[in-house]
Amino acid sequence: MKREFLAAVVMTMATVGVARADGTNIAAAAATPPAAAPKIQFDKTVYNFGTTSLVDSVTGTFTFQNAGAADLKIGKPQPSCGCTVASVKPDVVKPGEKGELVFTVRVSGQRGQLEKHITVPSNDPQSSSVSLAIKVEMKQIIEVTTPTFSIGTLRQGETTNLSEVLRRTDGQKLTISNIQPSSKTLTARVERVEGSNEQSVKLLIDVHPEGAPRAINESVKVFLEGVSQPVATVNVSGRLLGDVVLDHEQLYWPVTVSSSNLPPQNQELSIRRITVSSTRTNQPLQITNLNTSLTNLTVELVTVETGKVYSVIAKFAQSPQQSERGTISFNTNASIQPMIVVPVTVTVLKK
Repeated sequence: MKREFLAAVVMTMATVGVARADGTNIAAAAATPPAAAPKIQFDKTVYNFGTTSLVDSVTGTFTFQNAGAADLKIGKPQPSCGCTVASVKPDVVKPGEKGELVFTVRVSGQRGQLEKHITVPSNDPQSSSVSLAIKVEMKQIIEVTTPTFSIGTLRQGETTNLSEVLRRTDGQKLTISNIQPSSKTLTARVERVEGSNEQSVKLLIDVHPEGAPRAINESVKVFLEGVSQPVATVNVSGRLLGDVVLDHEQLYWPVTVSSSNLPPQNQELSIRRITVSSTRTNQPLQITNLNTSLTNLTVELVTVETGKVYSVIAKFAQSPQQSERGTISFNTNASIQPMIVVPVTVTVLKK
């Protein structure tokens, strides 16, 4: 009986000791304050400019505050395309103090609803980055009936004329200060449209290509008084024909070969053909000095229609083992195209 009573006393004392120890630890933990931390707060995360027009860019300011208990450190802001961050001041903000992020968005030449973003990193443990949105709707006050003209094909010395009406939609007078064609291929002028209350003009464009045969991709930019950026752009596309026309002006030639070191056996090698045609009716076409700079490539000229149509046949004597670039070239009796060079890209694909 005494032995059982002694054991009970020992157990009770041990329990009380543990309880006191636990209470001491809990009290100590409760007495330890949490580590001080910064906290970033923006006055707003969306900046909406509403509707605007005839401006090159818009600029605004986001204001932020350190609502925490430690220094707030701002990293380098990361803007999306078209948005430039001008400054962030300061980049270290004391508790309770404020800072500013000034931004600029380029909007020239754009239309409709635009939205750009800026990501702002910081040492805020609860929000290591904040995404800011910038919205603006660009209203085009110059209405262009046909912004793009496709004129098809032209021969050297030929001229084509285009006409486009530009109308100002805000009720004010349309005063064109400058017209800028992209090259000497185009010339342009404006005429007033009668009965339009000086709110419309007719843009007259003359296309007179010269030089070597090529694709035509030109434009005319129209400027208003007091506006540095163009308020309208009219594009012109087509092709200038020469005396000689090719159905392939360049060759892309993929070749699949075995990854083993053994040469291919009984493999039918691919062939490429280039059709060469004459657009002249008063002089037969002559082709001479057919050649290539590519290794193991052979070229052959085949007459399809004498003086008018020929076929250049190119094939490899052996399958190429590595990718390479080169040319196929030949001479003609055409005055503006005495030599024609066709770029060739051979791409070897292993299997």
